[in-house]
Parts: sequence; structure tokens; C-alpha cells
Amino acid sequence: MIRARVSELVERAFDYRGYVTVRRSDGSELVGYVYHRDASHLELFDETATQRVRVALAEVVDIALTGEDAARKSQEIWERRKGTLEPRDTSAWGDWQEAGRVLVLVGLPIELRSVARALGGRPRGDRARGKLSGVEAVALAVGMGGGSLRAVEEERPRLLLSCGFAGALDPSLRPGDLVLASSVRDETGDRAPAPDSLLKPAAAALSGMRCRQGEILCTSAVAASAEEKRALAGPGLLALDMESYPAARAAASGGIPWLALRAIVDPLEASLPPFAREECESYLWPALKEALAGPGAAVRLVRLGLWARKAGLALEEALRRLAPALRVPEART
Repeated sequence: MIRARVSELVERAFDYRGYVTVRRSDGSELVGYVYHRDASHLELFDETATQRVRVALAEVVDIALTGEDAARKSQEIWERRKGTLEPRDTSAWGDWQEAGRVLVLVGLPIELRSVARALGGRPRGDRARGKLSGVEAVALAVGMGGGSLRAVEEERPRLLLSCGFAGALDPSLRPGDLVLASSVRDETGDRAPAPDSLLKPAAAALSGMRCRQGEILCTSAVAASAEEKRALAGPGLLALDMESYPAARAAASGGIPWLALRAIVDPLEASLPPFAREECESYLWPALKEALAGPGAAVRLVRLGLWARKAGLALEEALRRLAPALRVPEART
């Protein structure tokens, strides 16, 4: 009976979109956001959103839903304004699809341009605004690897989509192919699975495109050479980037559903030019300097430009296809 009660508490905590307080058998308490659970453990981001903590279910005595469920509160406000209140057993889609915007995070300005076209807008500085099938959306270029948590705290979205370009870790992936992350992993091996309630409809929306589902590896530095990518490749890993894992962690810290979608630029056996290791507002001058190195360098740059164009067009088309799945439903009457 005790174990059954603990299992029920864990399921409630996992479905909750606010902080919970876990009381352990030794009397200690832990406050955090539950983002994963299995038959023997639950995993949380602590309340500072800087640490991941794994707790054995055998140690759990009680779990209290102590933090505010911000998504539920926003939904209730929206529905009351519409004149009706949906029942508590609304589906996972209906729970968060209220008046909140979609936040699209990219790393670089070149990625932001593709996203802006899908939103029907233009970049203004590091952001672009528009709509995805009627849903208000804002896209931000947060730099390589950073800025996700601050963006989530400032924008308070109802869904986060991490997207942009990536390098291939699977030899079958070519420029312009898409990777929809079933999970994202950092260099230490920490892993964040994408929510099935979003992953399944997203995969259906992208059916017919060259899109694979699998794990994305997030690194803290650009892996520009074929040798570096081969060293990082492993079973189940499809692609690598620098933003998807921090974005997933930031989303989990706020109880926000997330997806990660990447378009391949460089195949596994291809190397990027040295300037790709640095973050630049514009790569025009570094590219021109590289081209002066000789005919071979110029040919490689032209090829890279074609790959980036394929990736950008694929990403733009993918976002348009995903848009209907993000449509805010009308309140029930």
C-alpha cells in the first residue's frame, strides 16, 4: 500500500507543471521540478535550475505540490474570459495551448532569418515576431550554447522550440535532412527526453520530409572537423549542436513543454572552415578571408553555402508544417 501511494504521488508530481517538495525517509526535503521518472527513481531539476538530482523511490516518503502551476492558472484565466472553464482532465495539448506564445530559440542570426520567414516576419536585432498558424510566436537568437534560461524567464512562453542548424553524427544524414530530438544529451551524459505528447504530433506533421527521430548531443564547443565529430559519434546519436540541451533544461525548470528540431548542414565526414568555431554577427568577412587562401578553399566555401541554404529551406518548411499542431484551440461551448 505504501509503495502504491508513492507511485501515485510520483505520477501526480510528474504531471504537475510547478515545483514540488519531496520528503525523504531520512527527514530531508528537496524542492524541484520533476522531469523524468521510472520504476525505481525520479529525476528533478532543483529550484535553482542548475542541478539535476536523482532520488530513489525507496527513499520517498511524501511529495507535496508546493509550487504554483503557472500553466493551469493561465489557462483558467483565459477560459473564464472566454466564458467557460474546461474540465481538469483536459489533454496534454489543451493544458498548455492557451493564450501564451511559442518561444523559438536559435543560436545564430543566420538561423534566425530562416525562422523569421516561417513566422512571416523579419529579424529585428536578435529577435523576430510573427505567428505560426495563428499562434503568436517570438524567435530569439541567444548565441551558441547560452541564454536559454534568461529567455524563458523573460518571455514566459507556453511552449519552447529549440531549432537551427546541426552537424551530423550519423553517416546517413545529408545536408538539409532534419532531426527531431527524441531526447537531448550533454557532454556529461545527462539526458532529457522530449515529451511524448509533443513528439508524436510533431513527427506526424513532419511526415514526408527527410526527418529522423533520435538523440542530439550538445557540446560546449564547436566540433568543426570530421575527426572531432567521429570522436563524439555513438549509438543512437544523430546530430550535435550547442543549444538544445540548455534549452530543454530551461524549459523543464519552468514546467514548459519543449521540442528540439535541427537541420543538418555538415555531414559526418565533412569539416567546417576554422572561422565556424567562433560566434560572429556576420560571417561575410571571415569567409572572404578564407576564400583568399586558394581555389580549394573557395570551392569548399561555395559548397558550405549550398549546404546552409538547403538546411535553411528545410527548417523553414518544417516550421510551417509544425504550425497547425501548435494552433490554440477555441474554448469549448
